Amino acid sequence: MAMPAATDFDKLSHVVQPGGAYLDMRIHDSLAAIEPAWRELEARGVFTPYQRFDWIKAYLDADFSPREQIAVMMLSEGQRPIAILPFEIVSRLGVRVAQIIGMPISNGDGLVFDPDYADALNVETLTKCLADLPADIVNFHCVASQMGAMPNPLATLGGSPAPDNFYVNELIPGDAPYIEHSLPHKRRTNIRRSQRRLEEGFGAVELRRAVTEADVDEILSVFLDQRSRRFEQMGVENIFAGPAFRRFFRSLAIAGLGDPRPAISLHGLYAGDQIVATSIGTYGPHHYSQYINSTDYGDASRYSLMGVTLSLLVDKLRADGITGFDMGLGDFDYKTDWTHRETVFDIIVPVSAKGRLAAPILRSARAVKRKIKQTPALWRAARAIQSTLTGFRAKARKAKESTR
Repeated sequence: MAMPAATDFDKLSHVVQPGGAYLDMRIHDSLAAIEPAWRELEARGVFTPYQRFDWIKAYLDADFSPREQIAVMMLSEGQRPIAILPFEIVSRLGVRVAQIIGMPISNGDGLVFDPDYADALNVETLTKCLADLPADIVNFHCVASQMGAMPNPLATLGGSPAPDNFYVNELIPGDAPYIEHSLPHKRRTNIRRSQRRLEEGFGAVELRRAVTEADVDEILSVFLDQRSRRFEQMGVENIFAGPAFRRFFRSLAIAGLGDPRPAISLHGLYAGDQIVATSIGTYGPHHYSQYINSTDYGDASRYSLMGVTLSLLVDKLRADGITGFDMGLGDFDYKTDWTHRETVFDIIVPVSAKGRLAAPILRSARAVKRKIKQTPALWRAARAIQSTLTGFRAKARKAKESTR
């Protein structure tokens, strides 16, 4: 296909491969310039849900943070795009940091690449390409060793264990319900009993995906209400109630109506006419990532609402040909019923003298954060402090509002 047009700092480099062949590496400063090539590569490539074009564009459009400089890197062989890495360049204490666009809200970094060229995306090639970014340091977060059945090329860059673990599983096709062969007897019984009691007390239980704009608004409204109550109990600020997340979820959910594997899908667990749980997820080529969920805080909360939701959702995914499933970052006991824990890695690549000075500081900060999160006593103390600070901020907001 035709290559994208040049941009303000469009830079063409040749990366020599063994045998004398070379790849073209080009950096663009806008999504529009590279959208056709990106979508064409997605159609035949490997990628995580968090590096697909629609997710990245919606993140930028939602204004999560002040618009940063964009540097979308594309590697090609001749006229054939083989890899895309979408970066934004942010300033941290005078250091220019290149990070994957959307990193603050994603569950891990990857790239979009053609699996036929996986061997070409080796550590030498990637290191040479990263050195051409308009940055001092390149910061990848929570890089998994695998992207579906393929090794993640970024993992060849090394790295250190990230603060959070990642929860992922392979889904094996079959007609029998997932819980029959994957969950312990006691857990299966609890889920079946919960579904039966919900039906007895509320009405027919059904997991429904949003198929209309009205469905989207209904499920998002319930999600925000349930999540707000849950975060209030935890003493945590509800980041999903902010305008950026609201715009992000709604725009992607509506844009994906009718798409079998959209960038955002919304599911509601209905018991009669009431939504008692929600699931918000995103798709890769053959993968589903549950991004966030919520459960009812009323009478229905006596039952295993997320267990029922996931049992129905996973069976639906298997029927639709999805072979990979994850529940994102963060250690919660219920995730181990459905997935296994995997260590993911933070990778910091300095590309300038200033970056080489800053790299040890960034690595140390992430190591301290992992130590806190993976040490129960330290994590409980950190959460207690966080809860106290959140409470102070909430009281300050109420006091300010009362004086208006």
